[in-house]
Amino acid sequence: MFVTDFRTGIEETYGMRIREIRRVKDVFRIRTRLGIYCLKGYDVQVEEVFYIARVFACLDERGFTRSPKVYPTTALSPVMIHQGSVYMLTNWVHGRQPDFGSAADLRKGLRSLARFHAAAEGFPTGEAPASRIRYFDLEKDVSDYKDLLGCYENTRHLVPPCEEAISRLREPAALAAITAEQQAFAFIHGDYNYPNLIKDKRGKLHLIDFENSSLHVRMKDLAHILHRNFTWNAGGMLRAVEYYQRHRQLSAPDLSLLHALLSAPYPVVRSIKIGGIQSAARVIPSTDRFLQYQKELGALLTSS
Repeated sequence: MFVTDFRTGIEETYGMRIREIRRVKDVFRIRTRLGIYCLKGYDVQVEEVFYIARVFACLDERGFTRSPKVYPTTALSPVMIHQGSVYMLTNWVHGRQPDFGSAADLRKGLRSLARFHAAAEGFPTGEAPASRIRYFDLEKDVSDYKDLLGCYENTRHLVPPCEEAISRLREPAALAAITAEQQAFAFIHGDYNYPNLIKDKRGKLHLIDFENSSLHVRMKDLAHILHRNFTWNAGGMLRAVEYYQRHRQLSAPDLSLLHALLSAPYPVVRSIKIGGIQSAARVIPSTDRFLQYQKELGALLTSS
């Protein structure tokens, strides 16, 4: 009965006739005579879903074509509310996830990120809920890392690096970068990596799943993809940053901020949060390994 009511609700809300509706992971693929659409449900406040829709509109206005396009309801709303849940209808991108184990796909990912970041600014003043404005949350994030790592004997040696990362975030150059991002009304994807990208038949990458988007510093996106794909490999990170900069140049303050973010032991924290301390064992560096990583990472500050 729910499925029938849901399908009818979609048809009435969007003025469409559905030929097929199928669940694919966490979204619904909807096939109609006019095309195929993606309906995604959001487990956040409705004003935050309006924010995500505005992000898509902002990117479209700035000529970025590889993010979702919102299809409004017949009442011209970007969202549908059904039985208390909030949904958004966008285009369906045909393709598959890129393989970041492939150097070519990873380069495409960095290039796409740079192009996205070039468009990810100028968010309309006053149109973001307070919960999505996070420019100055970085220090709290790293403080939370410190508290978590201090709970386990085999990660306590990573507490001092968190304190060092916090100190770097307080340095004038990093603060200048954060302030510049705030003044540019910059925004981020929030979880940029291969699971949230689709590679179409032409080999082009499209960004999906903006559920973690916020008004934030764009270096957080870059730090995330570097931590995920070059864990404790500072040399690989430096080459990736160099490639990113072929498509979007970074300022000296940007690089200082990126250095501070990469100095934090985020991969360990992420692994603990996902699977517990035992699953994090493979990414916990020794003190010597982390010191070597920090030393090599210092070259980032001389690359501007």
